[in-house]
Amino acid sequence: MGNMQHGSDPEPAPLPSKDTHPGPMETNESGRADQADKTDQAARQRTQWRRPAILFACTVLTTVVSGTIMEHPRIPPLVVLFSLFSFPSLLLDGLPFSLSVLGILMAHEMGHYLYARWYGVGTSLPHFIPSPFFFITPNPGTFGAVIVTKAPYPHRQALMDIGAAGPIAGFVVAVPIMAYSLVGARVDVMPADGGLYLGEPLIFQFLAYLIHGPLPENYTIYLDTVGLAAWFGCLVTMLNLLPVGQLDGGHILYAFTGGAARGRRLQRNLMLASFLALAVLGLYSPGWWVFGALLLLMGRFSGFRHPAPVDDAATLPRHSKWLGWLAILVFMLTCMPVPISFTGP
Repeated sequence: MGNMQHGSDPEPAPLPSKDTHPGPMETNESGRADQADKTDQAARQRTQWRRPAILFACTVLTTVVSGTIMEHPRIPPLVVLFSLFSFPSLLLDGLPFSLSVLGILMAHEMGHYLYARWYGVGTSLPHFIPSPFFFITPNPGTFGAVIVTKAPYPHRQALMDIGAAGPIAGFVVAVPIMAYSLVGARVDVMPADGGLYLGEPLIFQFLAYLIHGPLPENYTIYLDTVGLAAWFGCLVTMLNLLPVGQLDGGHILYAFTGGAARGRRLQRNLMLASFLALAVLGLYSPGWWVFGALLLLMGRFSGFRHPAPVDDAATLPRHSKWLGWLAILVFMLTCMPVPISFTGP
């Protein structure tokens, strides 16, 4: 279903005369040209794989190191980091976190990628983004992953299915990982001297109640690194579903509303409301201001106005609408107005 260009029919070539014969020079030049085309194509394929592979390998390393540091919270992070040079076997401690967080991110990106291939939309392989701050705790060691679409969407159905498949797939993988972590999680009294607390999305509250029941007053759940990976997966899912620009939420919003004047007005209003909400929430969790600044920077280069698909008039099928509503439900289940907070004694 991808776009194909079809040129005009060439004029028929004149029949060769009895005196004309293809010379060896023509044959050699044609063979060299074909060989050059094949070499260029092979080089492009290697380049398409090389960059994602290098980024993925770097992200594996940063997430493993980050997980190792979080597995030893009583030791200063830099001490753990430099100890890895003498005791590289410590990296095994970070594998559960790395496998969990990369599994969630990979499911998210492959949801986009496979649906894009289904609809014939040219797209890059997933590009994982390693974090240079992996030695600062708490830090997942990655900024997530992205894929780059190389062709316009053919219609709103493709836009909806590709946009919604990613967060739904990531959520489906994150939920059992979170449940597994909660089964073995420690329930204990809150520290008297305060500390760092993570926001509790609805899906976390539901699973925690299902597994541990109502908690006594002043008690909390202490997650291991696998649970932290699931929590980070929920955070990434929520952020991607904000109805802004070309985030997954922006794709879903456009697929629902279209490119007519009324739809464009609704898209603009929801985007402005989202930035206003980020500004207000930043008073309680300053990280929202950082994320809002990143969205503004992204919009500066890619544009805040969502591009229209090739066919903007086709009706959105019912199953695609249900997929969009399911993604909205996922947003509500993963929503955390204050993801991280600090409390004093």
